[in-house]
Amino acid sequence: MNRLTLALTLLPLLASTLLAQGNEMTWYQPESDYSQVQPQQFLDCELVSSGVNVATGMDEVIFMQRPLFGYTHPQVKKYMHNQYLMEARAHVEKIQDNIFVIIEYKINSERAKTNYGNLEKDGKIKVNLINGQHLYLLNIERDRGKVKRNQNTTKYYGTYVITKSNYSDLKKHGMSSITVLWEEGVEEYEVQNIDLIKNQLICLN
Repeated sequence: MNRLTLALTLLPLLASTLLAQGNEMTWYQPESDYSQVQPQQFLDCELVSSGVNVATGMDEVIFMQRPLFGYTHPQVKKYMHNQYLMEARAHVEKIQDNIFVIIEYKINSERAKTNYGNLEKDGKIKVNLINGQHLYLLNIERDRGKVKRNQNTTKYYGTYVITKSNYSDLKKHGMSSITVLWEEGVEEYEVQNIDLIKNQLICLN
């Protein structure tokens, strides 16, 4: 199923649940007063943990999850009432010598699994950088999506490996967009927090 087919399929299936959702939306504001007071890199590099994990015995650095992008296809925008169809958050983790980008895709519908399917293991995302280059990141875990019916949401997590070959590019350049291969189709998303991953990789040093 291509991107257009995926979007058209979403329309009738999402309408009933989307109309029931609230109108309030709190999200990333790159020009907010807070971001002007605090450098963006400082905000992006807040740590969850750093050091040896007692449970695993492994050395780890885990950054705070931060908003990456919000997306609504034009054909379902009128049903969303100022809410994104998809809100993605991301962070970097370093476990021993392995570095990962973890992306949480929150879709504001309990029926999203019908339209998106799974995030497959060994599936790739295409990352377009602001300098015009692109690279691919491999998902190492399959995710079938978790539905919260009381919140009308479905969440997926992608665990993407940063290899030595693409580490330096991600550390130097921000992201302009990412293209995600879902089980049921492909969609490209414009990234709003373009320097998030770059900043967290810089803060690893």
